[in-house]
Amino acid sequence: MMRNYKYTLLFILTIILFSCSKEDSTSDSTLKMSNFETTINPDDLVGEWKLSAMTADTLVDLNKDGAGDKNLLKESSCFNDMKVVFNHDRTFSTTNARLDFNGGTTNTEFVCVKNRIDFGTWNIEGTDLILNINIDGTIYTERKPLNYNTTTFAFNVSKAESKAYVSDPGNTSASKITILSLEYTRI
Repeated sequence: MMRNYKYTLLFILTIILFSCSKEDSTSDSTLKMSNFETTINPDDLVGEWKLSAMTADTLVDLNKDGAGDKNLLKESSCFNDMKVVFNHDRTFSTTNARLDFNGGTTNTEFVCVKNRIDFGTWNIEGTDLILNINIDGTIYTERKPLNYNTTTFAFNVSKAESKAYVSDPGNTSASKITILSLEYTRI
């Protein structure tokens, strides 16, 4: 049941992808969150949002072309279908994906596990998104501070949370990621 919970986090919102232990802080200014709004009106989130960026705090070379990128969307098509739909009645659905690095013929290649759908309820408190995710009859509550404007919202995911998206044995190009910033754009 806990494994299902971790799958749900890639969105978390998708809502939506890496976690913070003591050593997991980052000084990368592109990952620091500063809200454009002091409060978010819940009605402003209603609608469909597609993952538009998944920015790591380090370069990653998932496609093994010799040139890494911090935006994982430029390194793999695995996350291309990730999205979240917020409904007026405060329910939501997400389409998630994750990387599993124990795949391929030698169990050292990554494979993409796509199209997991999760459901739940949501609300906004100030600039925090509150998610109540129903997994196998158990409700898990998550709170994510959002960086929001009318066309995008973003939040950070820690390394611990990222295990929902990446099953990493510890020796891959993604192993050094300590935090991800996920950005969604209104469709």
